Amino acid sequence: MIRISVKDEVLSKLKEAFPKPPAAANRALNKYISALESLIEKSLGFAQTPMQRKLDLYSISLHDLANKGGQIGSKKKRVHSWLAENDLSLVETVIPGSKFTKQNSQVKLTHLATLQDTFELQDKILSVSTADDEIELYLSGDPYSNKLLFEHLYPECKKRLSKERFGELFDTVPVDIKSLRGYIYWLILESNQIRLDLKNLYLRHALTILAVANHRGGYYLQRKKPSPFGRMYYQGVSVQSVNKELRRAMLGNCWEYDIRSSVVSWKMGFARSYLDSLSTKLELRKVFRTTLSFLDSKAEFMTMVRRYVFRGELKYSKELQLKILKQAFTAISFGARAIDKGWSDGLGGWTNSAIVEIIQDKEVRDRFLNDEIVKEFIEEQGILDDFLYGVVKNQLPHLLELKILQTPSGKASKPKVLAYLYQQDETKVMNFIREMAKENGREPIANVHDAIFFKHRLGVELKTEIEYWLRQYDGNPHWHLTPKEILRYEPRYYETEFAEQDHKERIRQEELEAHLYIQSLSPDQRANHWCYVPSNPRVI
Repeated sequence: MIRISVKDEVLSKLKEAFPKPPAAANRALNKYISALESLIEKSLGFAQTPMQRKLDLYSISLHDLANKGGQIGSKKKRVHSWLAENDLSLVETVIPGSKFTKQNSQVKLTHLATLQDTFELQDKILSVSTADDEIELYLSGDPYSNKLLFEHLYPECKKRLSKERFGELFDTVPVDIKSLRGYIYWLILESNQIRLDLKNLYLRHALTILAVANHRGGYYLQRKKPSPFGRMYYQGVSVQSVNKELRRAMLGNCWEYDIRSSVVSWKMGFARSYLDSLSTKLELRKVFRTTLSFLDSKAEFMTMVRRYVFRGELKYSKELQLKILKQAFTAISFGARAIDKGWSDGLGGWTNSAIVEIIQDKEVRDRFLNDEIVKEFIEEQGILDDFLYGVVKNQLPHLLELKILQTPSGKASKPKVLAYLYQQDETKVMNFIREMAKENGREPIANVHDAIFFKHRLGVELKTEIEYWLRQYDGNPHWHLTPKEILRYEPRYYETEFAEQDHKERIRQEELEAHLYIQSLSPDQRANHWCYVPSNPRVI
C-alpha cells in the first residue's frame, strides 16, 4: 500500500490559518493525503513509462485530487488550492494533463511529502536465507493490515450491503491462496528475466489479491465497470487486468474455454447474408477462402505467414513472432487501417496506425502488408466490414447518432460501430454459454471477455452440446469453443530445498577432503588403505 508522510510545517501553517474548530486542520489534511494516496495507488497499478521511472512521476488527475481532497474553513476553500497558494503543495506538475486528450497530469512529490510503498520489492523482504515461517508471516499479512487495505479498496463494504447491491457492485473470484503464494515466491526469487519495475507491478497486483483473499476467506472482489459497448470490465486489479501467469496463479487448477478467433467467427456469421444480398450466386468458400482457412486451420495459417514475414529473424523468438501476428490479425479484424503511416489527430498530436504500433520493424511490417495471404484476408474482412456498416446505416441509423460511436469531430466511426456490434453480440453469446453450463452443474469461476474459466473440465459431450445450441441460438455456424487446461503454481518450501542443497554440498566437501587425504599418502600407504580403489584395477 501507499503511505505518504508530510512535514510538520504543513499541518502547523494549516492550523494557523484555520484554528477553529480545533481538529479541522487535521481532518482536512488527512482527507487530502488519503485522496493523494489513492490516486498514486491507482497510478502504480499500471506499468510505468521510462520517463515516469526516471523522474519518479505519477499519472494522476489533478481535477480529481482537488475535488476529492476536501475543503476547509467557512468559505469552503479547497485544500488543494490553499496548499498551492501558500507554497505548501505536496505535488509538482511536470507535464500538465488535458481534458481534450483525456490524459492525466504527470506529477512528482515535493520536498514536503515522502512516499512509502509497502508493496515495492525490497531485497530484504524475501531472500534465499529467509525461513519458511517468516515467508508465511510476510505473505499472510496481519489481519489488521489486510482489513485496512480491504476498506481502502472497498469503502462501501464498511456498511452491510444487501445481496442485490453487492451483486450490482462486485463480482467475486475464488483464489487459490497457496498457488498465489507460490507465484510470489517465483516472482521474487527465481524470475530473472523480468525488469524490476515490472516485478514491482506484478508484486503489487499479487499482494493486493492475496491480502483481500486472506481477509475474505479465499475470495477476491472485482469492482464492476460495465462498458457502454456491452462488455463487463473491472476497475483496478482484476482477473482481466493482471498478466497471464498471475491469473494462472490466482485461479489455480482450472479450465479455460474461449471462442476460437471470436471476432472473425462473429463476422463470418454474416457472410451468408452478404452473399444473399448480391444478385449473382457465389460460393462462400471461394469468396472467403482465406478467412475460412484462418478459422479452420489457424496454426498452419499462422505458420505460413510467420515464415514469410519474419524470415528467420533472430531478434524475435517464435513465440513473440506468433504473438505479434495474432495482435496484427486481431487489429485488422476490428477494422484497423492496413497502412504504414500515421495521421494528425487535429489537436496537434500524431497517431500511428495500429499496425505500426504492433509491428514496429518497418521491413517486417512491409513484408506483412505485402504478403498475398494477408492482403486477401484484409480484403475479405473489408467486404464484411462494409456490409455490416451498410446494414447499420440502413436498418439501425440511430446507432450512428450515439456519441460513443463518433469521432471527436462528430462523424460516425466505422471501427467503433463494428466494435459496438461485436461486443453486444459477444456479451449475449457468453451469457448463453454461462447459463447452459450452470444448468449442467458447471459454475464459472471467472470471465475474461471471450473466455470463461471453470474449476473442472466441461467434458466432450457437454462442450459439443453447448456449441450445437449456441449455433442454433445465434444462427452462426462458426462458433467453436477451445479448451485449455490451467495448472496452478505449486507451493514452494525453501527450507527443505536449502537443507537438501546444504546436504549435497557437505557430501561434496567430504568427498573432496577424502580424495586430498588419499593423494597425500605414499603409494604403499594408499595400497593398504581400506578405502583406496585403484584407478585401473587388474582383473584376476
